[in-house]
Amino acid sequence: MFNHGQRAAVEASFRLAGFARVPELAEVDSEDERLFVIDSAPSDHMLRDLEQVLQQLLGLKVAVLQRSQSFSPRTRPF
Repeated sequence: MFNHGQRAAVEASFRLAGFARVPELAEVDSEDERLFVIDSAPSDHMLRDLEQVLQQLLGLKVAVLQRSQSFSPRTRPF
């Protein structure tokens, strides 16, 4: 699905944003979007910047959303 360079760039992007690892992906029906699910967020501005970078790296629509009591989708590893 993603090549080695894309995977490395995504991992580096999350590290630079302060994450220890790449979060898991929510299961989505669309092939042109990815939804990363995090347990805690650094800041809203950081997340929006990270989404922009990831969209450019992957060429897909990307969202990074925080897990909560009302939002806890099934996930899989990146």
